[in-house]
Amino acid sequence: MDENLSHDLERFQEDILYFENKKEELRAEFLNKFVAIKNKRIIDSGNSIEELRNRLENNNQDPARIIIEFVPEEETIMIL
Repeated sequence: MDENLSHDLERFQEDILYFENKKEELRAEFLNKFVAIKNKRIIDSGNSIEELRNRLENNNQDPARIIIEFVPEEETIMIL
């Protein structure tokens, strides 16, 4: 596997874990918003995914290389 790809995948995994571990704390500031996470930091947020992606692109950030998650009011568990 390409070393850069391996590094990117590892960073993505760390950012996803960061979001999962900090979700409760993030609700206080980012409730019902989309957040962009890079290197275990919230780098931006927005009311819609389109707004956030546009702002990231305008700041020379590639949204495809950044974790974007929605901060919900509470956990919803669906049983199918």
